[in-house]
Amino acid sequence: MNINQLIATAIQKNTACAVCDIVRIGKGASGAVYRVTCDGELKEMAVKISEHPELMQEEYKMLSFLKEKTESKIPAVYFCETVDNNGIIAMEYINGISGTDKKLQYRFGKKRLAHSIVDNLLVLQQAHNDKFGPIDRAVYDTWQAYYKEFADEIFAFSEKMFAENKLDQKVMHAVELSYRSIDRIFAEDRSVPTLIHGDYWMPNFIVDPKKMELLAAVDPFNVMWADPEYELFAMTVGYGKKLHLYEIYKRKINVSKYCDLKVELYALYSELLWYKKLGTIGHDYLQFRSERLLKQMQKNKMT
Repeated sequence: MNINQLIATAIQKNTACAVCDIVRIGKGASGAVYRVTCDGELKEMAVKISEHPELMQEEYKMLSFLKEKTESKIPAVYFCETVDNNGIIAMEYINGISGTDKKLQYRFGKKRLAHSIVDNLLVLQQAHNDKFGPIDRAVYDTWQAYYKEFADEIFAFSEKMFAENKLDQKVMHAVELSYRSIDRIFAEDRSVPTLIHGDYWMPNFIVDPKKMELLAAVDPFNVMWADPEYELFAMTVGYGKKLHLYEIYKRKINVSKYCDLKVELYALYSELLWYKKLGTIGHDYLQFRSERLLKQMQKNKMT
């Protein structure tokens, strides 16, 4: 089947709608997104399709959980289906532009947009739990207990990739040095289990370019009950950096002593998790994050 047939088959199976038109509107690391016009109750929907059906199933579960637990701007999700080994998610179509659209750089209201993005994150972070961990296995009394177990997994994966010449020496050095310092980095952590989106950055935002406001945050990754500062690393790159999202957040919230260091640790380890899941990664970005982490380690006298 071609893409249109895959999408039409999934929609026919899960709704009473007939597909009228399918147009691709975006593409990311895990899949492509299409605007689908229908003849039926659902006039429009956004459909994401990927050759990794297990990732689509995870994403559907995470989007549904975020929509249920928070009043933040998350699209409604309709169904998840697997057709010919392709995962397909159908969700609410939101008429806006990507947070990476260059039009945003030439419009007034950038400050309004930045505060809209940060304020939406603060709404999401109002959701709390009594335990840390994945949404289907939140059993950890402390964030340190959960993250140490996760770090074990990332360290073992990094060692394997390094042994196979699939990871740069600088990256391995940053992983090893930070891994050995995990207990010190989190020794003073007193965070409350907080719901996180897990990939809260400009490519995953849908924006109203006229009002310069956030309309929705899409494409969550690794949604869990976590240290709220885990969410911040994606604000420190690209257009999000130019909007000063990280600095705005820190002006609104009292952050922990090692917040800057943790942000770099989270950034590198999260990217390595993507590498583990997808089997490929941008090694230049891994090096970039490794350099930033090593600088923070040195600044906080953990080298």
